Amino acid sequence: MRNSESSQKIGFIGLGMMGRGMAKHVLDKGHQVALLLRSKENEMHCADLLARGAQSLKTAAEVAATADVIIICVTGSPQVEEVVFAENGILQGLKPGCVVVDCSTSLPDSTLRVAEAIAARNGKFLDAAMTGTPKDADEGTVNLLVGGDREVLENVRPVFDLFAKNIYYCGAVSAGHTTKLLHQFVVLGNAAILAEAFSCASKTGVNLEVLCDVIASGGANSTAFQRLRPYVIEGNDQLFRFSLANAHKDMHYYARMAGEAKAVSFIGDAVHNAYTVAGNLGFKTQFVPHLLRSFNILNGAKEA
Repeated sequence: MRNSESSQKIGFIGLGMMGRGMAKHVLDKGHQVALLLRSKENEMHCADLLARGAQSLKTAAEVAATADVIIICVTGSPQVEEVVFAENGILQGLKPGCVVVDCSTSLPDSTLRVAEAIAARNGKFLDAAMTGTPKDADEGTVNLLVGGDREVLENVRPVFDLFAKNIYYCGAVSAGHTTKLLHQFVVLGNAAILAEAFSCASKTGVNLEVLCDVIASGGANSTAFQRLRPYVIEGNDQLFRFSLANAHKDMHYYARMAGEAKAVSFIGDAVHNAYTVAGNLGFKTQFVPHLLRSFNILNGAKEA
């Protein structure tokens, strides 16, 4: 039986590790769901969602023509701008009053351009950056950092509640993406500090298990540490399933945002550089814990 909000149709653009889990929860709660699936491979990846009634569409314009709410969950600003502005993009099919939600990690200045274009077509826009892991998306417990009109947020909150544990209203359009970049700087900066510390520990002969116990028991403990620890001890990188390529992208965005704000970014520049070097050493497709391997190569230390 469909619930009271099921008159809305929700479109999803971006069905990766995060978007697919979000779409699953919206579909399971009885909403009509449209998925942008451009290839047979994409359709196979979402076969279970299609079997439960989701609609497969080939272009962003087709999604926009049928959806009341569109949720974009792609890599970053170039991909968001492509699905919005390109031929057969969202702007070509947008229904008046449709709410476009960008859950990607995007550049705030790009977000403002996208929001302006959506508004010019009588649509509405929210940036709703996420924090959390693919596991959180699968369990429906991501956090959303929302920028835009508060009334629009309240109108779509019942949809957000289907896959979000916490919803934070951050301010006007682009405030959600700005807040996300600050969050990413803290998390990825912490991960870079830990990777450097563990590599230095290896080079100086410190017992890594003992060091982990010390960090866990004191003020250096953190979520980033808890996700890195299994990799340091046993080579398990699955608790930090975020690619070094995406980490580098986020730190590039942070550096650009800080530069445009004329904010001091001594540490931000160092963190950005750490992820740049890791990518140059061939680790782009690896998850963040493999940043330790980059430091080990530079130090000539034994790999974890």
